[in-house]
Amino acid sequence: MGNAQKMKAAILQEPGKFEIETRDIPTPGHFQALIKTGVCGVCTSELDMWTGDAKGLEYPRFIGHEVAGTVVEVGDGVTDITPGDRVAVFAEGRGYAEYITEDIDRLYVLQDDTPFDIALGEPIACSVNGVTKLDPQFNDNIAIVGTGFMGLIMIQLFKIRGAGKIIAIDTRDSMLTLAKNCGATHMLNPTDQDVVSEVKNLTDGVGVDIGIEAAGKQVTLDTAAQLVRMEGKLEIFGFHQGDPRNINLAHWNWMAFQIVNGHSRSSHIYMDGMNTGLQLLEAGKLEMDDLVTHRLPLTEINNAFRMATKKADDFVKSVIVFE
Repeated sequence: MGNAQKMKAAILQEPGKFEIETRDIPTPGHFQALIKTGVCGVCTSELDMWTGDAKGLEYPRFIGHEVAGTVVEVGDGVTDITPGDRVAVFAEGRGYAEYITEDIDRLYVLQDDTPFDIALGEPIACSVNGVTKLDPQFNDNIAIVGTGFMGLIMIQLFKIRGAGKIIAIDTRDSMLTLAKNCGATHMLNPTDQDVVSEVKNLTDGVGVDIGIEAAGKQVTLDTAAQLVRMEGKLEIFGFHQGDPRNINLAHWNWMAFQIVNGHSRSSHIYMDGMNTGLQLLEAGKLEMDDLVTHRLPLTEINNAFRMATKKADDFVKSVIVFE
């Protein structure tokens, strides 16, 4: 296709301000593919760039990494991917654009009937890898603090892995309803319940085998650490932004927690999780339809980020949909 043709791309010019620019369509390099973007999801990890809470960043920024679309051209050396293939993409930016190039080892070829708007390979990969790192055993009791988009995916994965009690904790009752639909066995709202006491009651006073902090806030980190049994596993999965966090390390030490960082950064680990997660999705074992709640065109990208920041009761996930 080449650089002679143009595309629309949303560039974050400054906090709170995406602008649509016209740019050259990129050319795929060696072992790369050019993909016509179908959707790009709005990720929590990008919100602090939009709000301005991330300090020391340079603008403008060309972001977006939760991409799915159709291959339209391949570069030299590519034999396993062909134009017309529908793919999920593990990208590291440049996703809020009509076209994107990416290395072919970062693509997952989708089935013909898999909708782009639920084939969000990158967050599905993060969720799979977060559960895999915990290595849950049959009948382990789980508490997940923060049942947003990826928390709801993780609940389904824990159910697949044979968990015992799956306790969902969130301040939005709408999210707890979704958590129940995803496989949670117990739902707790800390605004009107003593969740620490309730979890202890549910686990014969011991605490859960695995606690996951999945909201990226100080209060959810504090809560999760109060729910885990002695020598249990405590995973920090939420994407923490802004000020440094404080922890009661004396308590953590005494409880002899196994501390797990739920994040991964190696591309091959991302792809392992993405391949597993999308296979589960396409096998009908992972339900995503109810988790993508807001679909907006590229021209509404600022509104998509505003929704993701405010998180109204009916909000779980916003995606940018391209024609």
